[in-house]
Amino acid sequence: MTPARPRILAFAYDIEPDQGSEPGAGWSGVRMLAGFADVTVVTRRRPPGENGTWDDWTSRIPEAGAIHFVNVRLPGDPTWPGNTGRPARWSRQAHFGYMAWMVVAGRAARRLHAERPYDLAWHLTWANAWFGSTLATVPAPFVLGPIGGGVGPPWRLVLAAGPRATAFEIVRAIARDVARWLNPLARHSWSRARLILVQNRETLRWLPASARGKARVFNNATVVDSPSRTRLRADADPPVALFAGRLIGWKGGHIALKTLAALPGWRLIVCGDGPMRQALGRLAEELAIADRVEFRGWQTRDEVQRVMTKEADALLFPSFHDEAGLTVAEAVAVGLPVVCLDRGGPPVIAGGGVEPAGERETVARLARALTAAVESSPEPRPLDPATRRLELEGLLRSAGLLPQEQEEPAAGPA
Repeated sequence: MTPARPRILAFAYDIEPDQGSEPGAGWSGVRMLAGFADVTVVTRRRPPGENGTWDDWTSRIPEAGAIHFVNVRLPGDPTWPGNTGRPARWSRQAHFGYMAWMVVAGRAARRLHAERPYDLAWHLTWANAWFGSTLATVPAPFVLGPIGGGVGPPWRLVLAAGPRATAFEIVRAIARDVARWLNPLARHSWSRARLILVQNRETLRWLPASARGKARVFNNATVVDSPSRTRLRADADPPVALFAGRLIGWKGGHIALKTLAALPGWRLIVCGDGPMRQALGRLAEELAIADRVEFRGWQTRDEVQRVMTKEADALLFPSFHDEAGLTVAEAVAVGLPVVCLDRGGPPVIAGGGVEPAGERETVARLARALTAAVESSPEPRPLDPATRRLELEGLLRSAGLLPQEQEEPAAGPA
């Protein structure tokens, strides 16, 4: 007899298909869970269909019948219709609004569980190691993650980036360490969790020893429908590196430009926008590489993947502390070589990274790694939801949260 599918109650504060960052990670996570369970998703997102349903999203996937949505919103939420005037100030503060939403979502989750108990409670998106989750108050076996938040920056690079970047990282480090010891919700969540999924090795080490034993590295990088890489560079053509991401200090755009300056004859395509766009343009002029850098602005996911498959010879991703790195996963999935710092999730996904040092030495190491990468031909790695789901099910079985697979009975004598 086929065993009944488990029922999972999941928090996915932000979720949307065909998107990067948290919305895309939430969608991929729900799809993974729906491959072996019936999933009720508690989210702040409103239904995408004009008829108030989620059919616009679910009709395109085979797991549609196993996914059910419950909307939880707060007054003044700017993502919902019917608001008049300027949205409430608190609702425009991302992290404060998220914590307020969790209070209301926690009450809704306890009500849902009381009506019909769930087999697992699972916090999927915006799962930060030092925030915690009100879903841990539901009396069901609890899974937290994948969580990030434990990655510290390479301080020698931060100090070289200037006082603003240094101040930001100092405040972030203080908040992270204070929350580690003084946030009761985080400590309750670690205590209640039967399994904690962490995005990277640094977050695993950051957790208290009492939680570390039930934590496993499993990042949220999932890629659907990866295109085939067709880039064929002629010997006379310059190698092309791709930088894709927000143009903010800790993403390392300035490090990418200085690495290009150390590689005469290379070109750099920059897909992204942000507050450092003008400063990076000036830096390119100062380094005398403006004619070899192409700032293309913010691009869609499809366009970035097209650049990966048809124009780029390597992805240059010198981020200081990305927890996972969907851009890195997309490059790995199409077989594009990745050069990143050995910090956070990118080296976990890419299979290694450059050890950061001072700025000059880090740039030299990245340049050498790019030179080697352009001569490599890595095989595309499947990171689709079905493939990653098998890995996830193995972790759940090891934690005793899913029954062990039954072996096929041996064939008897003919």
